[in-house]
Amino acid sequence: MPRKTARVHKQGEASREAILQATLEIAASSGYDGTTVAKVVERTGLPASSIYWHFGNKEKLLAATLEHSYRQWRSTAPTWVRREEPEDLRERIEQRFQRAALSLVETPQFWQLGLLLTLQKRVKEPEARARYLEVRRDTEDTMAAWWTEVLLPEAFADEDARLAAAQRVARTHMVLMDGLFVHVRSSSIKDVRRLTSLMAAGWAAHLQEIGWAR
Repeated sequence: MPRKTARVHKQGEASREAILQATLEIAASSGYDGTTVAKVVERTGLPASSIYWHFGNKEKLLAATLEHSYRQWRSTAPTWVRREEPEDLRERIEQRFQRAALSLVETPQFWQLGLLLTLQKRVKEPEARARYLEVRRDTEDTMAAWWTEVLLPEAFADEDARLAAAQRVARTHMVLMDGLFVHVRSSSIKDVRRLTSLMAAGWAAHLQEIGWAR
């Protein structure tokens, strides 16, 4: 790639990144309706033509912003793939819960933007909202796969019952993360680690009591 072309490409990527970051900040605080190209122009100092050249329209800009924030969130969120883990059930659950909680603290924009989009239903669903719901389902399914390995096969009538139980547990964990996020964003008491530890201990004790795990 010629030097001039490479420089132009690099500048274009830098502009695109600046637009995405500015849109994320605006959308996280102002919601879908409050996010306008004019505000992005004001925040970045870039011309509106640059925004339209990179993204086409507001719908595609918001969808790309959601993807951008998701990538940032995934860099700190747990992968939920199997790996060497503690034998103790409480420690095993807490390890996963703590990392998930940390991701809400370190990169909250994805969760905030997603919840705002979820609450704003329209006749024509925004691309960004649809993408968030898709990503949320994928995340829940990945968590459910991990929980399937935690739950005891002998505790269920068949494998379908165990898979269904794992899905319910994963969905409940997502609900807990929603509540934890609201707490983090609305309270001056940042006791995230302690709250997460209590949740993990409660889940471990409950699963053991009903015979789903040991």
